[in-house]
Amino acid sequence: MPATPVATVRLRLPPRRGLTAEKDVRMDLSMVEPVGQTLFVASDETATIERLHSGDGGRSYGGHRPERLSAFFDLPVTPEEDAPPGQGDGHGEVDIEGACYDDSTGYFWVTGSMSRARRKPKPDEHDGPACLERLTTVREDPNRFLLGRIPCAPVPCTPMDTDGVREAGHDLVRKAVIAGRKRRAACLKLSAKGGNALTKALRRDVHLGRFLEVPAKENGFDVEGLAARGDRLWLGCRGPVLRGWATLLDLVVAEGGKGRLTLTPVGPDDQPYRKHFLDLDGLGIRDLKLCGDDLLILAGPTMDLDGPVSLWRWPGAVRATEEQVLPRSRLHRIMELPYGRGEDHAEGIALLPGADGRVRLLVAYDSPAPARLHGAEGVDLDLFDLDLSDG
Repeated sequence: MPATPVATVRLRLPPRRGLTAEKDVRMDLSMVEPVGQTLFVASDETATIERLHSGDGGRSYGGHRPERLSAFFDLPVTPEEDAPPGQGDGHGEVDIEGACYDDSTGYFWVTGSMSRARRKPKPDEHDGPACLERLTTVREDPNRFLLGRIPCAPVPCTPMDTDGVREAGHDLVRKAVIAGRKRRAACLKLSAKGGNALTKALRRDVHLGRFLEVPAKENGFDVEGLAARGDRLWLGCRGPVLRGWATLLDLVVAEGGKGRLTLTPVGPDDQPYRKHFLDLDGLGIRDLKLCGDDLLILAGPTMDLDGPVSLWRWPGAVRATEEQVLPRSRLHRIMELPYGRGEDHAEGIALLPGADGRVRLLVAYDSPAPARLHGAEGVDLDLFDLDLSDG
């Protein structure tokens, strides 16, 4: 039985300039991450992080300001948001699917899907041959292979903005001194043809290599979750799911100089990654969040389906230093989450403190139901009570 939300959190997100019309970013939310009273969200069809701030203790967020990823990283393709009006080619999206804030370092991490994409047929707009042509076209957009980190620095209060929000909280900046240490934005080097050091290594992988040629939503390689602590990262994959086993990558990065990150050999045969396979009832990974030494996993269909959607817990994930194959007996299913028919697809999760000291789960949805939308800017996210006592 799906869990029932105990409250909603309203965001005010104004439309953004698109290729041919305004882009309603509320409709494609793919991640959500709070840092104090600041909330960062993103659409998977842009190359920006949307910064919001709360003036009422987290019941609502406004004061929107977009943070262009091109301000922090050298992207191979000019994003649509940075191109002159009408001159973007639509290939500059990062397909932002995962992000997290690591309070041990002050870095905000972000990843693209690192996936290929098949064009979607639109029978209402195109005839049969045009739909077939769209199904034939598979794209590999170079910006999708972004994996990087940005300093997230605290800022003082400033006068209230037009939404009545007193600005304070955290900002994404290219360089900063945080807790006495110099921090700067950096990412894995991106290829102009598509790919990075991780996908280059994965092409030789016995389990995953063949799936890098398969588009997302067709059980192809598709990163949708990110968690970080220090220089260690976990990437959760929507696909591939191998005979019902979901894929989780475990990485260690190092500073490479000049705004670059490098991968450290950590796996068998000095591979720059470790692989973990998890039995999540045949579902893929849609988001990740660290909770102490445990990893919370949002699971959903790897194919283009509505549900089911569930939340799982891997106890002691941080302490795992060898590749793991995790049956259901070593995982805790925490709850089933609601989903709609063609709407309300849970895409991003975050942890928030509850009034009673317990943790609450904040859930952002792709294709939100009409009842979640308010005016031209408002959208409601769900809050759920989270019981972690079984761990």
